[in-house]
Amino acid sequence: MGAWYKKAVIYQIYPKSFKDSNNDGVGDLAGITEKLDYVQQLGANTIWLNPIFVSPQVDNGYDVSNYFAIDPILGTMDDFTKLVTEMHKRKMYLLLDLPINDTSDQHPWFQDAIKNKDSIFREYYIWGENNGERPNNWGSFFGGSAWEKDPNGGAQYYCHLFDKRMPDLNWQNHEVRKSMADIAKFWIDKGVDGFRLDAFIHIAKANLQQNILNQDTEFPMDSSLYANLPNVKTYLQNFIKLVKDDNPEVFFLGEASSADAYQAAEYTRPNQFGCDMVVSSDNYGEIYPFKDPNIPKFFQPRQLDSTHFKETFSVWEAVLENISLPALTWGNHDISRVLNRLNVNAGDEDFPKALAVCMYLQRGIPIIYYGEEIGMRNLNYKKLKDFHDQRAMDLIQLLQGLGYADDDIIQLLNQQDEMTARGPFQWKNEKYVGFSQHHPWNWADHNTVTAEDAESDSEGLLAFYRAVLKIKNTPLFSEGSYVLLNTKTNIYAYERELNGQKGFVVVNLGKQPENYRIPTIKIIHTILANKANSLVDNVVTMAAGGSIVVMEE
Repeated sequence: MGAWYKKAVIYQIYPKSFKDSNNDGVGDLAGITEKLDYVQQLGANTIWLNPIFVSPQVDNGYDVSNYFAIDPILGTMDDFTKLVTEMHKRKMYLLLDLPINDTSDQHPWFQDAIKNKDSIFREYYIWGENNGERPNNWGSFFGGSAWEKDPNGGAQYYCHLFDKRMPDLNWQNHEVRKSMADIAKFWIDKGVDGFRLDAFIHIAKANLQQNILNQDTEFPMDSSLYANLPNVKTYLQNFIKLVKDDNPEVFFLGEASSADAYQAAEYTRPNQFGCDMVVSSDNYGEIYPFKDPNIPKFFQPRQLDSTHFKETFSVWEAVLENISLPALTWGNHDISRVLNRLNVNAGDEDFPKALAVCMYLQRGIPIIYYGEEIGMRNLNYKKLKDFHDQRAMDLIQLLQGLGYADDDIIQLLNQQDEMTARGPFQWKNEKYVGFSQHHPWNWADHNTVTAEDAESDSEGLLAFYRAVLKIKNTPLFSEGSYVLLNTKTNIYAYERELNGQKGFVVVNLGKQPENYRIPTIKIIHTILANKANSLVDNVVTMAAGGSIVVMEE
């Protein structure tokens, strides 16, 4: 593992929503460059950008039509070069989001494939048919069938696990793996330090003749047929080896949304040309206490459960020890913001701090979603027609058909839908929050926090985040061993140790005060606390949402 990303602190930026430099309502690369000092002062040394390539924007940039150019809505190649130059001046690193499971149907490969049945690019995609019908009954993640008829006629259908305008690539084809490696090398030559591999767990599929069995729906879904299959690792290793043979320090962060810790270990084994780290949506420590059988799991109301959180991280830390580093994150662009998902009260200034301490000082690499550090919450849409993402529109159709009231659907979507988490970064107390002088591309009611106000609050969330990440950047908390301690249900506590030096993190995730004795006979002192915690004879008393970081003297 390369030295630089062992100590990475990643800040995820949704480019369209961070800073608009030319006042067209869409964030851009020049706006990100303008705000690099802010990101660095937070304590992050790495930026992950959601896709910036040319795209029809069917799926907000994940449908790529040209991997070798910047989408004009985000800027130019000169803007990109300036961004990389300014980041490297600051000793910061850049990760690009690289969609590898599929392309846009406007990509030249696909256009050539459908215009010429003898095209070499025909084999870049997945085709099938069964006596002129779809080869199987697989459902798409975006609703309906995962198969679409060849637009230029004939009996064949192409596979699309996502939108029908996003055909899946055929990773069985070595030329696909080589072409994707060439794309990565092109951006490495431009100064990129690594990639987040979008949806890589889907690049291998089962036998296309295999239907999903025992389902009542017309187009059911069963990820066991197209997620985390053994050939994913084979294809991935071949692709990454092609890149790393010449660029060994390049960092690969894989999006393994449904992977468990054991699958993550297989994807990240050292010296096997896999990912260096994977991020999964399975490690937030959430449960679904009020399950409605009519509502898909993604939209179910959630809450943080201390016991489940402990069980999750004890497994991930144990399984990945001596293999790779866990991803430490509370969310990203594909899920609503953490303070909304967990129903944290608007006036609670302590629990957001406790969440930061609890997650980011563990063994692993923090990934902070833009705006989290100032307490940004979801956008709050007023009408169902304001929701334009496919997943939300499918839910609206489903629940309206079942007789749910529109107000109840809006409330559910405002708490759980991913688009609510993609609002403009709230820089200032202005009409459009200092993001732009133009009406933003994604806009609705929002909370009133701003970076400008946060900068002047020495006891606020931003100042606390900076303190947490300063601690994270010390050798003990970036390199030390990790042990999750046995505690009462609502206490989350762990020990970090390096060369005989020990630090302890203790967080009260409950709603009542708690006492906890730090397991050491040495004298300890507090290096960070989010509220007035008493520390007497190594016993800490914490209010609800209290957190403390201590060191042995």
